[in-house]
Amino acid sequence: MKRGLLCSLAILAGAALVHVAAVWVVPRAIMSRVLTGLAGQAGVNHFVHPPLATSDSRTIVRPSPDLAYSSAVFDVRSRPLHVVVPITEPYTSLAGFASDTDNFFALNDRTAGADPIDVVLVGPSTPRAGLDGLRVIESPSDRGVLLVRRVVPNAEAFPAIDAVRHHASAEPR
Repeated sequence: MKRGLLCSLAILAGAALVHVAAVWVVPRAIMSRVLTGLAGQAGVNHFVHPPLATSDSRTIVRPSPDLAYSSAVFDVRSRPLHVVVPITEPYTSLAGFASDTDNFFALNDRTAGADPIDVVLVGPSTPRAGLDGLRVIESPSDRGVLLVRRVVPNAEAFPAIDAVRHHASAEPR
């Protein structure tokens, strides 16, 4: 009886450890790797604009060949980040992902209410003075990733969309 109880407790403890790893450790480890890779391309608080995806593209999991992606690692520990994303037709969206991979906000050209999408990003440690009247987005973490997706309806449309997407900015405020 005692041996069975100890075995059951050991199994429960093992299951609890696996659960904690799956829910807490793994997402943060994945995002840490993503942050390191993206920050290595352009640093922090700067958008990267890779070419259109092909069958060989794997910087974004299962990239869509009809989307032009732009991404930026953000760090708002010491200052808010002013993010401006010009809109292109037929569709543009901006999303934020926290350090645990959670998608904490998404705006698109239909919900943003303005051209360009214009927000100020803050995190738990960010000083908040002087932000009254601005569209403030609160991240649950001080570091994470911003992802812009733009629909590219055909190859001929890409050069114009590509020119506009290079005007996206993420500047400390």
